[in-house]
Amino acid sequence: MSTRRQFIAGAAMLAGVSVIKAVPAYAWDFALDKGIIYTDTQLGMWEGKQATHVPLVETNDMEVTVITPHPMSEEHYIVRHTIVDENGEVVHAKTFSWKDDPMSKAILKKKGKFVATSFCNLHDMWIKEFTM
Repeated sequence: MSTRRQFIAGAAMLAGVSVIKAVPAYAWDFALDKGIIYTDTQLGMWEGKQATHVPLVETNDMEVTVITPHPMSEEHYIVRHTIVDENGEVVHAKTFSWKDDPMSKAILKKKGKFVATSFCNLHDMWIKEFTM
């Protein structure tokens, strides 16, 4: 039987962006409140992990760079980055293997509020909100 983390990782990999796209906007607040998604201020059970798990977001005009300063090994690595707009639409996604550098770039088509996500195979999903 799979652990919760293995199930979530497997489901996200199989379903791709439709997992996040299908989540209503109010679900983000629920996920944050219940400790399912983590931020630099809401650490839940992963206190002390924020420095290497919260995605760093750099913007230049309409270009966004997402970096997770996380060491990558076969046992512990960043699985995926996404950028989600304020309507819950995934506007960028990149999946990594443990051999990759957890950095992704996107050219956004519109301005507004966004969430960058970083999913660790051991320490769940971390998010950073930003505005273009």
